[in-house]
Amino acid sequence: MNNLLEIKNITKNYHTKEGEIAAIKDFNLEIEKGQIISLVGPSGCGKSTLLTIVANLDKNYSGCILNNDDIKIAYMLQSDALLPWLTIYENAILGLKIQNKLTKENLEYVDYLLNFYNLIEFKNNYPKSLSGGMKQRLALIRTLALKPDLLLLDEPFSALDQQSRLLISDDVYKLIKKENKTVILVTHNIEEAIIFSDKIIILSKRPALIKNIITIDISNQESIYERRKDANFHKYFDIIWKDLDINES
Repeated sequence: MNNLLEIKNITKNYHTKEGEIAAIKDFNLEIEKGQIISLVGPSGCGKSTLLTIVANLDKNYSGCILNNDDIKIAYMLQSDALLPWLTIYENAILGLKIQNKLTKENLEYVDYLLNFYNLIEFKNNYPKSLSGGMKQRLALIRTLALKPDLLLLDEPFSALDQQSRLLISDDVYKLIKKENKTVILVTHNIEEAIIFSDKIIILSKRPALIKNIITIDISNQESIYERRKDANFHKYFDIIWKDLDINES
């Protein structure tokens, strides 16, 4: 087994005026290189909190994350967080500029990504000229430009309409598979979790405990459209729906 990262016994508590609140309790997970894992569970159960811990943005927890210091991690938030005074190209290379990595190779990779996501012709425009879906593509390009070993996606398509969501999620899926990226995806969308993932982690209400781990056996790797047609799709949907228990949210 080629584990890229191991989450060991993570526990996270928040201190409030009313007392201590447990957000995550004794969470363990092994993540293999090239694997796409989705976290699903009731709202407020700690999914996004777990991502911030993995991204090393929150260090106030117990437990440990092995290899966290040895791999490059990129975190894409729900909001596109584009800077309106920068051009599309300047937004795309912003992370590289901040990290002083504006090499010829990296800039060529940015051009490749802009071509892949059909944004190259808009590179000198500003974000206000883009649709919501195009802005989300640009946010992803900025994230991928850093060539992360592990990509953290926190509901990246939730602000999009259904048509844009399907189109962009298919583009993202194809590139992730082509580049053999390792991904942790947080989503409330069961269908999205199934068509994206190799494995789905179902969490309980807060404090987050693992209720079930489902390995997705869908042979087609070409597109989310084809994966949705798989005979096992509805079986997985039913299992996840029952495990989620809507009364927990």
